[in-house]
Amino acid sequence: MKKFILVLLVTILAFSFSSCRKEKDTIATVLIVDSANNPKAGVFVRVYCPDATCSGGTLGDNTNRTATTGANGKVTFNYTEDFQLGQAGFAVLDVAVYLTEIDMEDYTNTQTSGVIKIEEEVENEQTIICQSCP
Repeated sequence: MKKFILVLLVTILAFSFSSCRKEKDTIATVLIVDSANNPKAGVFVRVYCPDATCSGGTLGDNTNRTATTGANGKVTFNYTEDFQLGQAGFAVLDVAVYLTEIDMEDYTNTQTSGVIKIEEEVENEQTIICQSCP
């Protein structure tokens, strides 16, 4: 009987510790630089899942994000809420770079583009070279 209670207690403790794992942040950072590797501030960046890849799923709606690069040439997007613990992998998203906010809103006059692979629960960074950015 004592062995049974001991095994039961160890099993309960093992399950209680494994279910308390805290989810880490899933972050995507895009760095925009010119051909001389200087960071470009004030550039408009869109990170999104193309319709051909994400149509019909909930991922496409939640991944379309826009922001303007800061003085360090970076924009950061937090996808922690979109990732679910136990999910295998997260996403590979397209990146589009625009010079004006109007171009970004209309998705016209893309200056350059690229992709960013976002792995779950880590800080992911991708550098995009924009040769036509002022």
